[in-house]
Order: sequence, then C-alpha cells, then structure tokens
Amino acid sequence: MNLEIHPDALVTNQAERAGKTPEESRILKGKDYKLPVLTHYREGAWNEEFFFVQIAQPRFGKTAQPEESCNEEKRQIAELCQAVNRMIPKPRFIVVCGDFTYKKTGEKNHFLQTEAFKVAFNDLEGDHHVICVCGQNEMGENPNSGTIESYRQNFGDDWFSFWVEGIQFVVINSQYYRFEDQVNELKSEQHDWLESLFFQAQINPPQQIIMLQSLPWFCSFLDEADNTQNVDSSLRNSLVSKIKEAGINTVLATGERNAVGKDGSLEMILTSPLSCEAGNFRILKVLKDKVLHKTFSLSEPPKDLTSIF
Repeated sequence: MNLEIHPDALVTNQAERAGKTPEESRILKGKDYKLPVLTHYREGAWNEEFFFVQIAQPRFGKTAQPEESCNEEKRQIAELCQAVNRMIPKPRFIVVCGDFTYKKTGEKNHFLQTEAFKVAFNDLEGDHHVICVCGQNEMGENPNSGTIESYRQNFGDDWFSFWVEGIQFVVINSQYYRFEDQVNELKSEQHDWLESLFFQAQINPPQQIIMLQSLPWFCSFLDEADNTQNVDSSLRNSLVSKIKEAGINTVLATGERNAVGKDGSLEMILTSPLSCEAGNFRILKVLKDKVLHKTFSLSEPPKDLTSIF
C-alpha cells in the first residue's frame, strides 16, 4: 500500500487550516500581458507622487532546515509586511525581482518552496499588491516550454505591463537574454511586444516608463565585460539603445550588491538579495518626471516615507 502523501494535498490541507486556499494570495497574476486592477483605464492619469517597495531574491528554502519549512524566509517576509503596514503614506505595491525559491524549477522541494512563497505576503494590510518578476530559479537550469508553463500557471504571464498614476511599468523576462538558444521563439515574441509598447508610447506618451527585470543589462556601465551578472554585449548595446530611445531612464534589477549603473540618463538600479544577512530592501519614490530611491535593512525600516527623501 502506497501511503505517500502528494505535496499538493499537504499544501491544500495547510491552507485550508489557515482559512485560505493556495490561490488566495496578494500576488497579482499577469494575463494578456496586463495586470488586473493596475490598468491604464484605472491608473492612466497622473494625480500624485507615490512610493513602492522592491525586494530581490528572497530564495525561500535557502537557510531553513529542513529546506521545505522555509521558516527563516517566512520570518523575513513577515517582518517586511509588518514594516510596510506601518509605512506612511502606504506604498502602492511590492515588487519581487527573481529567485523566489532556493531550488530551481524541477528540483526537489521547489514546489513546496513556491507554495510557501505564494502565501507569505498574506499579512499585508489594505490593498497592497505584490508583483513578481521571474528570475533564473523560476526558469530552471535549462528554460524550456515546460518550465515556462509551470511559471505561468503559478504566477501568470512572465512579461506584462501595468500602470500606476500615469506611470507605465514594463516587466520583462530577462532570462530569455541569458538562455536565448533554448527559448529563441519566446525571446522574439517578447521583443515584438516590447517594440509595440515603445511604438504606442511615442503616440500616447506616459508620464514615465519604468522597467522591472531580474538580470540587468549592465551593472556599472554599458561597455563593461560580459559576465553571469549582465546581458551579453552582443545583445546589450542594441537593446539599451532602444530602451533609451523610448525615453526610459529607470530600470530595476537584481545584483550581488546594491549599486546604480549609468549610461547617460539611464539608471540601472540593482538591489541585493533579501536572503543575504543584511536583509535589505529598497523604497522608491516616483515623481512625475523622475525616481528617487534608498535601501534599508529589515532591522531598521522607515515609517514616515516623506522624511527619507
């Protein structure tokens, strides 16, 4: 007799005891390359400046023993949620850039780590939303149609745009530029979609366009050497040129350390992993024509956001 319990059953049972289903989370799922709620119809006009929070690479399961418990990562997100709940004014959303779990798609415990991550933000109060930007661990060691479909079932589209106060946010799957040989067709689809967005922006310009991704185009400057932390120069130069032509001055990504790379007016803002000892996160203030930002540790989060910029 097989007495093994399927992981789906364990997660569903845990969620039911908590009064929630696995799908009830703060994470907004992209559909048809858009996000529900944060649409141009509802958020296409500028009214006032706003704040949002960025974290990078929480890596659920990295430090927990056993890995599937994710207790340390749950604690970090709980602290983040408590800090965000106390902030005045309230940040409009939290963006999570890459590596939600420690295990990659297809590896043991990836499923349980993913489910733990999906419900970790449920202590957020009010109408805070969580927006996910896929990274390497979500795409797996060798991205293919199977790993991408798995991601889309859990988190929705892997590229999309959304609007807040007349600002257009563009989320891309930057892993397509790291593993282009395996996912060349999807990379082309995303590229065509980006081209159409940039064309629309020329006809009906938003207040700003801000890009969100995991892998940065560059870390310090455009002509830096190729490495595992940036997009290869064979693709980088032409893509950055198109981004600047579209009037984009701000790109958020992940990095080994907190840093800001620059190429002319373009800022490449890198945030280091939440899973590191410092446990840092970034707060961004969006004005009509620019973005201000600072990093903070979970141990000393700010409360009055208007006083920090």
